[in-house]
Formats: sequence, structure tokens, C-alpha cells
Amino acid sequence: MPLFLNNDEVDQLITMKDTMEALEILYREMGQGAAVTAPRSDVHTPTAAAANAEGPMAHYLKSMSGASPHFGTAALRFSSDIVAWRDSGGGMRREKLPLLPGQRWMGIILLFSSANGELLAVMNDGVLQRFRVGGANGVSTKYLARADAETVGLIGSGWQAGTQVLAVCEARKIKKIKVFSPTKANRENFARVTSAKVGIEIIPVDSYEAAAKDVDILITSTNSRQPFIGKWALREGLHISAMQRDEFDDEALLACQPLVLHTHSIENNVTSSALAHFERADFTLRDHPTARGIDWKSLPTLADLLAGRVKGRENDRQVTGFVNNLGMGAQFAAVGKKVYDAARAKGLGREVPGEWFTQDVHP
Repeated sequence: MPLFLNNDEVDQLITMKDTMEALEILYREMGQGAAVTAPRSDVHTPTAAAANAEGPMAHYLKSMSGASPHFGTAALRFSSDIVAWRDSGGGMRREKLPLLPGQRWMGIILLFSSANGELLAVMNDGVLQRFRVGGANGVSTKYLARADAETVGLIGSGWQAGTQVLAVCEARKIKKIKVFSPTKANRENFARVTSAKVGIEIIPVDSYEAAAKDVDILITSTNSRQPFIGKWALREGLHISAMQRDEFDDEALLACQPLVLHTHSIENNVTSSALAHFERADFTLRDHPTARGIDWKSLPTLADLLAGRVKGRENDRQVTGFVNNLGMGAQFAAVGKKVYDAARAKGLGREVPGEWFTQDVHP
């Protein structure tokens, strides 16, 4: 029978070590052409929640899928959100609003067996997606950062930033992390809580520049939709690890050798014409802007790196970079199987009748 796992249960089962191990296997598989992932689909339509909104708002239906022969699984991940774009003064930032009862969000992963097509599990996606994002950046750090890297600058202190810390500490023996985010209370609380969790000194600082100064690894973990870090932040031997493609500017990214991309896939973005009045010269209503001076398709991917088709760091002077430009459904097939196996071994989750999801007619 299929297993239902909520975020609390996934959180008890998942580790960054397991996540990165699963992703390494997956990326090698992808580099060989065995594992596959489909481009993400983004659908934006009008929402009644925008009745009194000051800025752009939309209903956002997102889906992605992929499969891993190694793990014997396929996965479909989807979410249904109300999103708003806010002008923060330094650029546009997108927010997912918790408008469901109890101030909650909607996100689900369906994990299938590729042996017979059965549904193995239904999971909340919040914790697992957070770990697979951090894990992807962690794998890149393992293969691109200097072996002796021990200091980190982190920009961002939100939900995703915590797993970025777990991942960089899994990839390297980190001794100190500096963190900056615009709200002082947020960065101070993040430093206190996360430092206790990982056992490493985390120091809140007052600016981007302070976070980037004299570090071996610079991580961005924000919801920015406009670049805000330039070449000024780079120094010899640095590895930059971007959680979004809209955080470092073109000059900074193109200074990295190599600059590795997560995937060449781009979103299949479909937006209702009823939202066209929100669009202007400097803003399009989609998850990420695409007007950049970088030929993304020309860059090697993480799968290329792990399959050995491109070289990683060759000396301690290089500035290397990774851009986690887009998530992939196949990540949920790989990491989801790790979580599912752990749940079965530990007796966590609730079984639900398999016949709820099967039928006796063929569509």
C-alpha cells in the first residue's frame, strides 16, 4: 500500500549525507543518459486573492517529473501557490503566500515504482525539496571548492539557507560562517539556531560586503529576481555557490572557470493573457527573468562534471562557480527513494489503500 509521509516525518528520516549521496548517483546517471528529467512546467493565471493587491499576484501551478533507473523510481512533484511580486527597493522579490487554512502552503510529491508503475508514496514536498536544493549545491562544492576551504560567506537567512549550511559542512570541514540578510533580527536568530545545530561558529554581519570578505566559499540563498552580487565579491581561490540564477551578475559569473550549471532545462512558462497588464519593460510575470548576457546552454552541467566530461578545479587560484538555476524532477525520484526506504525501515508514515489510486479501466 502507498505510504503517506508529512513534512515532520520526512524531517526525521532525511539527512544531508544521504541526500548528497543520492544526488551524486543521480547526476552520474544523468551524465550517462540513463536517468531522465522533464522540463519544469509553470502556469500563471489570475487569482481572486489579488482583488485589493498593490502589485502583481497570480495563481502559480508548478510541476516537474523525472526518473532514475538506479533507484527504480519515478517522481512527480507539483505545487499550487498564490504568488506576489514585491518591489523591495533593491529589486523585485517573489513571495509565496500562505493562504490555505492555518496559513499553510500546498506541495506534493508522488513517488512511483518503475518496476510495475505502482504508487509507492505521497509526501509533502517542503522538507525534501529544501534538502535536494541544498544537496545540489553541496555536491557542486564537493567537486569545485578548494580542498582546504574552511570559511563561508552566506547571503540569506530564510528557509533554504539552513540546508545550504548543512550541505557546505558536509562537503568541507568548515570552521566559520558569516551570514547577512537585510533584517537584523532574522540573521541573528539564524546564526544562533543554525550554529547550535551544526556546531560551527556562525557570525551575523551587517552587509553583503562583510559576508563576502575573505571567505573561501560564497553562498547566496535568497529569493531575489535581480542580480545584486558583482565581480567585487570575487577573490583568488573562491568558490561561489548560487541557489538562484538571479543573484550574481553576468560579470561575476563569467569570471568563474569553470562555471557549472545545474541543468540546461528551462521552465515551460505559460501565463494567462489576463495578466498582461502587469508586464513592463523591466518585469515579466514568471518565476525567473531570462534576459541575461550569458549563453546558459554553452555551460557545462553538474551531470557533465560528475560524468567526467569537464574538468573541475585544477588549482587553488581558480575562481569556480555553480548556479542552481532550476530544480529537476529526477531529484525527487532519487532522494525520495532514500526517504521511502528509511520510512519503511523505521515504521514511519501512514499506509493508505492502494485502490484509491488505481482503476480497472485503461484511459
